[in-house]
Amino acid sequence: MERSGYVLGAIILAGLSIRLALAPYSAGSDLAQFYGFAGTMLEHGACFYSYADAIGFWDKGWPYPWPYVYGPVMAYILALLRYAVNGSVRAFWSGGSYHVYVNPTWAFSVKLVFILADTLVAVLLYLLLRERSQKLAILGVALYYLNPITIHVSAVYGMFDGLALAFFLLGLYLSRRTRVSYALYGFSLAVKQTLVFPAVLSLWDAVLRGRKAAPRIAFFLLGGLLPFLPMILLCPSSLGALPGLMKGLNVSYTLPLSYSMNGVSSLATYIHLTKGSDTLPVLQHWYVPSLLLLALVFIRHSFNRNPATSAALAYAVFVSTYWRVNPQYLVPLVAFMILLAALEDGVITTLSLFTAVYAGIWPVMQPSSFWFHVHMENPNWTLVHIVDSLTFRVFTDGPYVAYSIGLTLLLYAVILFATIPYLKNLKSWLTERIRVGA
Repeated sequence: MERSGYVLGAIILAGLSIRLALAPYSAGSDLAQFYGFAGTMLEHGACFYSYADAIGFWDKGWPYPWPYVYGPVMAYILALLRYAVNGSVRAFWSGGSYHVYVNPTWAFSVKLVFILADTLVAVLLYLLLRERSQKLAILGVALYYLNPITIHVSAVYGMFDGLALAFFLLGLYLSRRTRVSYALYGFSLAVKQTLVFPAVLSLWDAVLRGRKAAPRIAFFLLGGLLPFLPMILLCPSSLGALPGLMKGLNVSYTLPLSYSMNGVSSLATYIHLTKGSDTLPVLQHWYVPSLLLLALVFIRHSFNRNPATSAALAYAVFVSTYWRVNPQYLVPLVAFMILLAALEDGVITTLSLFTAVYAGIWPVMQPSSFWFHVHMENPNWTLVHIVDSLTFRVFTDGPYVAYSIGLTLLLYAVILFATIPYLKNLKSWLTERIRVGA
């Protein structure tokens, strides 16, 4: 085995060991809610979405009134896990306080899926980058797999953005097998819809192929619709509930501020809280800069048809402009920034690498030990103290607003440096078309 192989193995072993050591002793609130979702899926099967709203959540065995607003893939996985390992979640009022405790068996079982997805992402990054440079590939894996934010999301809090990312990256890796590749892009949206901008970019790439577009788009749709097939066949009325579930995503102020990763939204919310100003219209028009920046990425892709770099830029547009960016959205961002840094050069590489590192600062700022005791009935206090010693435990809003503004500015810089030069190509193309037309 080459030396690089040993280094890669050491990185994977180190990252995996950290994740497995943390996973049984912490749990985010979503893990508790996932237990309720799993029970509803087991009870109602293909009619799941008809019962996925927050109405009567307590009678459904849910600890929180949060609807299920994702594609069905995760619901299937959760149901399978609950059937296989059962576990438990206890929710009750005591002394005027509401307590939600997650059984370690459930927490670890669900997180194991996320950890495996995280590991697959690391391997796929290596495979995508090794042709460019073996050293870059190793560096990319280390920057992703040992990044505090990816460890936090998969092994501490527990969220499945890495799972959707894994399917999308697998599609990029299998790009020579066009049908499979586009089916995977579509399938990733059925896992979590936050990859919609990279997915739309892949459709634009298909359109640019001319007559080859139709089969690519067809397989994209097939991949996206396949997980819904049991519902379409057995309980089509269930899908009618989806628009109602999505209404819960109405634009609002982004509280708590420590969990808002979009600088514009964070600043608008902070001004509203401290000055009383009505800044909600700023958030409600998030789509204006989003469409403008996405158009720049589309123009660039028309002249530089690299699906990996264009998908990375499309996701950067999402994180920099969407009104509600949660910490788990930074997991795909880190991976895409690593791809962009390796496949581009100059200032884009520097900015992308810095952004990937910068994203990892957030869990270190946080009092991350909170998730090691708030939902654990018998906390591992030794681990709580260790996490406390490794984090800054910032409790005030100001530093988080500054952090999110810094992240958004970095992403704007990455996007503009990567796309603006291609406007010259567009100008030349339009000039040539006018001459030919004349």
